[in-house]
Amino acid sequence: MAAPGPGSRSALQQKGLMAADRRRRILGVCGMHPDHQEALKKNRVVLAKQLLLSELLEHLLEKDIITMEMREHIQAKVGSFNQNVELLNLLPKRGPQAFDAFCVALRDTKQSHLEELLLRTLSGLPRVLPPLSCDYDLSLPFPACESCPPHKQLRLSADTVEYSLDNGDGPACLQVKPCTPEFYQAHYQLAYRLRSRPRGLALVLSNVHFTGEKDLEFRSGGDVDRSTLVALFKLLGYKVHVLLDQTAQEMQEELQNFAQLPAHRATDSCIVALLSHGVEGGVYGVDGKLLQLQEVFRLFDNANCPSLQNKPKMFFIQACRGGAFGSPGHLLLFTAATASLAL
Repeated sequence: MAAPGPGSRSALQQKGLMAADRRRRILGVCGMHPDHQEALKKNRVVLAKQLLLSELLEHLLEKDIITMEMREHIQAKVGSFNQNVELLNLLPKRGPQAFDAFCVALRDTKQSHLEELLLRTLSGLPRVLPPLSCDYDLSLPFPACESCPPHKQLRLSADTVEYSLDNGDGPACLQVKPCTPEFYQAHYQLAYRLRSRPRGLALVLSNVHFTGEKDLEFRSGGDVDRSTLVALFKLLGYKVHVLLDQTAQEMQEELQNFAQLPAHRATDSCIVALLSHGVEGGVYGVDGKLLQLQEVFRLFDNANCPSLQNKPKMFFIQACRGGAFGSPGHLLLFTAATASLAL
């Protein structure tokens, strides 16, 4: 049987690529689609035995699916089978475009039989909606959420409001509204599964009073921001840790301690909120010294925080970034927030 020419494409390929293109547009910056992960998993043994990596890795590198360090790490494994396994372990973590880029790379490196195997598996996967999250009590009129009963609102005490930038609106009123069934059914495949109780640990670190040579101003409204965030995260089902007025060294040590908490293993996500003065790429401790944000993120990466591997880690940074804005660049986050989440 004659091999198809480079410009030809089977109906199976066209169907699979069209479906993949739709998923890519929908998923945006989310993780790899569960169906793509399943297709890789079901064909893992065949791929581990048959993949030819020499040119394939160059294609994935060109498409920014892997980095040079990742390529070198894969190539350092002994034997083609171990190298293939390393790539297959890595792919599901490389974002929503990794599967499509992998299929294109297979085709371009004359391994179309493996691409067709993946697409055939993908087209045969069942399309069954999972049950709604346990957050929803289906015996009640929808929506209902155990972490936020219907119509429940949380009003911050006026005693906590020393001064804010809310134009005199008064204490913040928070309400968490669970999503509708229609929204859930349309988006559940794009979301991380947050089923743990608590949903995760949250750390809110707020620096208000500053010393040191930088002569940084008192952060008016900082206590309101902290109280509002703490209230919101609790309504969303997180266990909240609060730290106040930390030096740069203390911030780093406390963040490292928080990242190493054993409780992360039993939860599905993590939140870190840093409220302080800052510059581009860093936040100030109360001693006027900088903590680089890249160092903060490094503490929670897969190598340093394996308990949170493949779990969403959300960072909220409320700080000026220097430049022309100066002090007025202060932002008041979630002052009167209503969050609509697919929980």
